[in-house]
Amino acid sequence: MTLRLRPFVAALAATATALLLHACGGGVEGQGTGSVSYSEGPIGGFGSIIVNGVRYDERSARIVDEDGGTLASGDLRLGMTVRVDAGAIDPVTLSAVATDVRVTSDLRGRVAAKDGVAGTLTVLGQTVRVTTSTAFDDTLAGGLPAVAVGSTVEVYAILDPVTGVYAAQRVETDPAPSAFKLRGVVAGLDLGARTLRIGTATFTWAAGLAPEGLANGQTVRLTLQTTTDAQGRWVVTRFDDGVALPPDGAEVEIESVIASYTSMADFTLAGVRVDASAARVEPAGATVAAGVRVEVEGHYRNGVLVADKLEVKGAGDDGGDDDGREVELHGTVSGLDTGARTFVLRGLTVDYTDAEFKDGTAADLADGVEVEVHGRLDGSGTVVVAEEIDFED
Repeated sequence: MTLRLRPFVAALAATATALLLHACGGGVEGQGTGSVSYSEGPIGGFGSIIVNGVRYDERSARIVDEDGGTLASGDLRLGMTVRVDAGAIDPVTLSAVATDVRVTSDLRGRVAAKDGVAGTLTVLGQTVRVTTSTAFDDTLAGGLPAVAVGSTVEVYAILDPVTGVYAAQRVETDPAPSAFKLRGVVAGLDLGARTLRIGTATFTWAAGLAPEGLANGQTVRLTLQTTTDAQGRWVVTRFDDGVALPPDGAEVEIESVIASYTSMADFTLAGVRVDASAARVEPAGATVAAGVRVEVEGHYRNGVLVADKLEVKGAGDDGGDDDGREVELHGTVSGLDTGARTFVLRGLTVDYTDAEFKDGTAADLADGVEVEVHGRLDGSGTVVVAEEIDFED
């Protein structure tokens, strides 16, 4: 059940330049050897799309969801989990031209429970953790309080395979889905009874549907009926692989939670085997173990991601802090409201009340003006509070 990535549409010329620069907590470093790159993680900003600190120009890329459905560049949103195939990363600008962008959510289903104090949702028997770094669809103004029990949501998350908790990066409403979905780790597998567990939920399927080699501990993506059977079990209509492997020789960046750990030379991250025995660890002396969230950079060779750098984000870290997720946006101002001191950029409302301006002032803002915004998500997860706005040429 190995996922085969589609061939690249285009690739940039090979580079042997040492990749020593990094920004926004990302950027591949080490000895660039290939003409292709691969990145997996949440969208952290736009201009074009920023993933793991690298800006990917997606304008000519093939953009699809996990079912192969075609998406437009304008459908991409902050916090969405993406897998990006691209040309080589420019070591100076930390940018690359994307050839394929695959959007992958982790859960789609009804909200069975909400705990506003703990900041959690229960969806399809899974615990979803919501923080100040979680982005929300604009239909959920106010963030977690706006999510109704019984409503249907789609969640983009970073799964901790040790605890089974999903750290939500983005939550959207999905009022009338044709199917529910879940990506998780198989437990309690009973092939004779055709059942398995993920979290507190039990799943069943028709004879002949399960893939060969299905086993406990395997990450799978399940397509489900939208109602349970008479025994309260979710009915699987399709099994898919829950992991993807980079192309051999590619520059790679992955942000996820370590699933299993033997040593620095042998651990698993997002289904990829990693050798970080020669990697620089940041912060120095940080503990690396199963359940710790990390961003790993390096090159994929012969089935192993040989890491040059490993940044520890923390055990189950949400990707931000108490002040909200850091956001970088580049684009054209629209919907300017000088009274409310807001405008819209790449589908996000930007509050510029307390922003510092570079190469201009607030009076220079107008619809159609190109700007670069640095700021943070507010507590609602729907507004970016701008800290700095730069007028671009």
